[in-house]
Amino acid sequence: MKKWIIILSVLLTIQLGLAIGLDMTGNTYGAFEPKEKLLSFEAKSVDGLRIEAEKKQVELRRQAGKWMLPESDDFPADQTAVSGLLEKLAALQKGWPVATTTSAASHFKVADGNFERKLTLLSGDKVLATLYVGISPGFRKVNVRPEGDNNIYAVALNTWEVNPKPDDWIDKDILKLDEKQVKQIEMHGLTLQRKDDTLQLAGLDDKEQTNQQAAKGLMDKLTGLHIESLLGRKAKPDWQQNKPSLEIKLTKDDGKELTYRFSKPKDGNYYILKRSDLATYFKVADFQVNPIKDEVRSKLVQLRTDEKPGKANDEPATTSVTAGKTHTGG
Repeated sequence: MKKWIIILSVLLTIQLGLAIGLDMTGNTYGAFEPKEKLLSFEAKSVDGLRIEAEKKQVELRRQAGKWMLPESDDFPADQTAVSGLLEKLAALQKGWPVATTTSAASHFKVADGNFERKLTLLSGDKVLATLYVGISPGFRKVNVRPEGDNNIYAVALNTWEVNPKPDDWIDKDILKLDEKQVKQIEMHGLTLQRKDDTLQLAGLDDKEQTNQQAAKGLMDKLTGLHIESLLGRKAKPDWQQNKPSLEIKLTKDDGKELTYRFSKPKDGNYYILKRSDLATYFKVADFQVNPIKDEVRSKLVQLRTDEKPGKANDEPATTSVTAGKTHTGG
């Protein structure tokens, strides 16, 4: 028994010595703080971004200070998304490598010829930095390898943030308008006009008034449209643009007129939109268009709330214009 006590005491002494030695060196994994940048580039020098996958690729270019998609007829990109990605890439730092071998690069899908994504930052035709993005080791993490570096790192990045499809980078809010700049909307034979900061339906009689909540809802839906994807600049026969499901004319306060033509393809639960000021056809979800299409006069009109029985003639006359006719009430 005494022999075992001596042996255990020696082992305990050795363990304490090792613990003290490690503490004195200060080189613990928990204390490690990455300080070296993962990629070396100056954001202001970047005017091109190429994202590649196995069979897909998208390239973005900065032109006159705006990010565009050259292969999609120079359609505007989502400026916030592109700038956000570049800022995130510039802020990434190297941590402890999760692996360092060539075989590991292939396993984690960050090898030259075997990757999930390949990001190339450009200045003109000059390559500023290249990053291979591989499989995810956990939530909001992804394995990456900078070109020219054998080390593989796990960094805070999501694969969906570097998708290679053009539709993931387009400005989906390009149709949005400032509703205060909209002077008039014409649809379904109805005319909704902005007068003194309120919306008024033309052609009301002296017992009717515009339902402001419904009118505001219609205005919000039309000026807040967003697109799902680009369909190119040439219409196809099965889009039925010659037989639109809905056509709207919008007049801005500067006199500019915009025509919206919505059509339903023969096979598809969505709408195809062509707006007169834009060359591209857009795919728009039906849940956005159907509520606009369903707006009718009965929803936009309500009985006047300031009417008093027997005193309708005391009310001041009101005038509205619709379809070229003047209506005077009172």
